[in-house]
Amino acid sequence: METIASLRQEIDQVHKELHDLLLRRRDLTMAVWKIKKEQGLPFYSPEREEQILKDFVNLGTGPSKDPLFEELLKNVMESILREYQTYLNAKYPLK
Repeated sequence: METIASLRQEIDQVHKELHDLLLRRRDLTMAVWKIKKEQGLPFYSPEREEQILKDFVNLGTGPSKDPLFEELLKNVMESILREYQTYLNAKYPLK
């Protein structure tokens, strides 16, 4: 039987994995940002962000599809995209 303590340990492990994945995403995003800057490409692509959101939400298909949770995921990813853009703008100003 699972206990609250064992479930919390699993949650803590998920947090570590999320942290590691967000760091990896940051590094990849920074690499794309640098290439765009070198090539004079626009930094923001509304079409790309819309596709990211659509693809991210659609990862959860099948019988366990949960529209309310999909909305939560969309909001989380929108927040991540905004925060990464803010971070990159501070790290690599357009000037």
